Amino acid sequence: MPLKTLYVIGNGFDLNHLMPTGYGHFKAYVKAYDRDVYDWLEDYVPAGGLWAELESALAHLDTDHIVSSLEHFMGSYSDENWSDAGHHDFQYEVKRVAEGLSQTLQMLFAQWVRTIEIPDASNAQNRLAELDVNATYLTFNYTGTLSSVYHVPSSNVLHIHGESADADSELVLGHGWVPEERTSLFKAVDHEDSDHRFVEAMSTLDDFFSATFKPSKEIIERNASFFAGLSDIDQVVVLGHSLDPVDAPYFIALMRALNDNSLPWTVAVRPDDDLENKTKLLGAFGVASSMIRYRLWSELHAAARDSPD
Repeated sequence: MPLKTLYVIGNGFDLNHLMPTGYGHFKAYVKAYDRDVYDWLEDYVPAGGLWAELESALAHLDTDHIVSSLEHFMGSYSDENWSDAGHHDFQYEVKRVAEGLSQTLQMLFAQWVRTIEIPDASNAQNRLAELDVNATYLTFNYTGTLSSVYHVPSSNVLHIHGESADADSELVLGHGWVPEERTSLFKAVDHEDSDHRFVEAMSTLDDFFSATFKPSKEIIERNASFFAGLSDIDQVVVLGHSLDPVDAPYFIALMRALNDNSLPWTVAVRPDDDLENKTKLLGAFGVASSMIRYRLWSELHAAARDSPD
């Protein structure tokens, strides 16, 4: 009896096919289409040189730097050049940054994803030797590579964060810092002794963190039927997911749904990957190290008969 496989697909899957889906590609897109957002992200969000840590970095917006770089818009009421026309300048500038790094960034991301050209079976590079089209797929990617290149039926695939081919699909991008676990900037301010313009700005920055939060719990609940259908899975194959803790809720939900810590997990890796760290990350989700097998992408390209499915 053939094994029932769950594939967990991440951006490394598309990158393996040499598709321009990296955050570095998105960085170039933002730089070309919205220089303000690009500069703000470079200045205030510790996303790394190629923005590789973009999602998790949104939780670490440098609010102190925003305030210090914009405080010249908060003129003194005692200044002889003061005008009531500038009463909201500081709050306005902070709001421009906050909304640029939330709403506008999300819009740019959706626009960029929908520009990515998806190959088909005839021209895809680094095509995997075998992929079980009858398996179940949980993909964190927005692209339709599974159906275009491998002809996996859409009924077998859950695009947990949305799909670019669906114009009505919301493409989810964000950090995993739960609002209830974050200290409110607005509440932390001494309202009696602080300039009310500064207090208003803190409320705006609170809104940023809420707007960029990835509501994983709600997404999992909306897809409860998918997770409920995983009880008969025999093995898990991870292709291209970084195992970033920002997606930990999904993996924890998977482990709960699989209800079996003894299932084998096969993880595709590159020669320079830190396997010890990957084992640690999987262990945090509840995967026993003894059940993890690492395989090089190059093996998956060439060894059809030795495919994990």
